[in-house]
Amino acid sequence: MAVMISAPIAFFIGQRMLEVHELAAKLEHAVYHDLLTGVCTRARFHERVAELGDESSVVIVADIDHFKGFNDQYGHHAGDLALRQFAAILAENCRADDIVARFGGEEFVVLLCDSTLSDGLVAAERLGRRVRQKPVFVDQKALSLTASFGVAALPPGGNAEAAIQQADRALYHAKHEGRDRAYVYDPARDAGPLPTNAAAE
Repeated sequence: MAVMISAPIAFFIGQRMLEVHELAAKLEHAVYHDLLTGVCTRARFHERVAELGDESSVVIVADIDHFKGFNDQYGHHAGDLALRQFAAILAENCRADDIVARFGGEEFVVLLCDSTLSDGLVAAERLGRRVRQKPVFVDQKALSLTASFGVAALPPGGNAEAAIQQADRALYHAKHEGRDRAYVYDPARDAGPLPTNAAAE
């Protein structure tokens, strides 16, 4: 009799434990992955940086050109498609150990592990070509995209936020010079205060 009673109870408890485990996994995925694009969140990016060893890494800040205008002209559905495709291009063209994170809006940050600045520039230029080569299809209409990239070094034990700021300044220079290009952070050129309209697309 006790076995007959305990078996359903054990099954019920097992089912509830499985549901709790699945919910915890979903919550962890939501914390670590951007819901729209599937790439990592800012939180996961910084966790990954904290896990780095004694290796030189590179940070790339990537930003879709004229994204606000794209959204305004074609609608938010098209904008979401563009963001998903852009994120996929970044992720597919990086190594398994690298990390791609969405920091907000159309801005993404890529961490290239065990890499040099020249590696980072080559990677950024390759990513730019991939973006140009792959239009976004909205209602069977091919819409072209371009992106700009800023590249900065992250030395062993370095400050990730400082590296991101440097890459962001190089990105601003790429935008200012005509967009659809990649620049490495240059202290002689980029160390001063940014103009008030630095956030322009």
